[in-house]
Amino acid sequence: MPQIQDSRAFKLWQRYEHYLGVGALLTGFAFDVFLAKSPASVVDNILLVSYLFISATIIMLLNIAPVRRRREAGLSEPLVLLLMLQFCFGGLASNMFVLYSKSGTFAADAFFVAILLSLVFGNEFLRNRYAQLRFNIGVYYFLLATYCTIAAPTFILHSIGARSFLESGAISLAVMAVFLCILFVAVLRGSNRQKHLRDISIMVASLFVIFNGLYFLNIIPPVPLSLKDIGIYHSVLKYSSGDYAATYEPGPWYQFWQDTSPTFTYTAGESAYCFSSVYAPAKLDTPIEHVWEQYDQSAKSWEVVARVSFAIAGGRQDGYRGFSVVPLSAPGAWRCDVETSSGALIGRTSFTAVQGTPALSSTTL
Repeated sequence: MPQIQDSRAFKLWQRYEHYLGVGALLTGFAFDVFLAKSPASVVDNILLVSYLFISATIIMLLNIAPVRRRREAGLSEPLVLLLMLQFCFGGLASNMFVLYSKSGTFAADAFFVAILLSLVFGNEFLRNRYAQLRFNIGVYYFLLATYCTIAAPTFILHSIGARSFLESGAISLAVMAVFLCILFVAVLRGSNRQKHLRDISIMVASLFVIFNGLYFLNIIPPVPLSLKDIGIYHSVLKYSSGDYAATYEPGPWYQFWQDTSPTFTYTAGESAYCFSSVYAPAKLDTPIEHVWEQYDQSAKSWEVVARVSFAIAGGRQDGYRGFSVVPLSAPGAWRCDVETSSGALIGRTSFTAVQGTPALSSTTL
């Protein structure tokens, strides 16, 4: 009777394999997308480490001889493991997507959407067992590397920048080296196992190089820093209590995500204030910059008007707050970028400056 049930389960798997795999992945993604809070959340990190451990265990289990034979015979237990692996990948991807996208860069969002699509459809084109093994390990290393880039600066290094990123990458490679050693000793069998291990190692090394290239091209955002708030104001004054009094032009009624207007109405000689709040984990202190730029219509490019640098101290849940001020020299398109000292973009706000008499409101920040 168990074999009959297994045979039926296998037939159902063959018929709905694509939908079941995608469903498990998206279920894991949806399950965790609402749980991800901050890089320093202990609960989040325990969950992520659990996903990484379970995923590594499942990858090895699926490739040991007894489980592989049961899978090839159409028995149901390995099929459950495949669904669990997809669920864990989805959970890891959703956490990384949420934490990376909080840095406010469209590139990060698009990058992780592309990775998610590869997770959904990648296995559909791989029928060879070792091709699937390489693919799963590639996905696993990508998710491991993205996690180390967040966790290592938060809990171990307490700093960000090129050196911290490389050290985070070294930690991810060390974890993978242990994983691959176990895979080689306890899982891979046959005369070709050295070749398979070499191919897997080359793939991991290639992903490491690509990941570093994306970072130094400023495509990967400077996690674990994240932008909590940003806006353009007509005046900002800091109280002794630490709060800020500000005046601003209210945005249109439908702009629910931001209080300040995308149009900055100013009088001759007036200045604009950029107020930002940047989250950093406790013990992480780093300088950031407000980079003011104006769009040059004749050159069709953004021209830097001013750079204002100040240090932020981590630990405040709502972010470390600061502001900069720049005189408006001409109407037109302006923006203020919040960057690390190495030029990595944390967040941005844009506005159009027009001359006139503004209608202002007051607020406490």
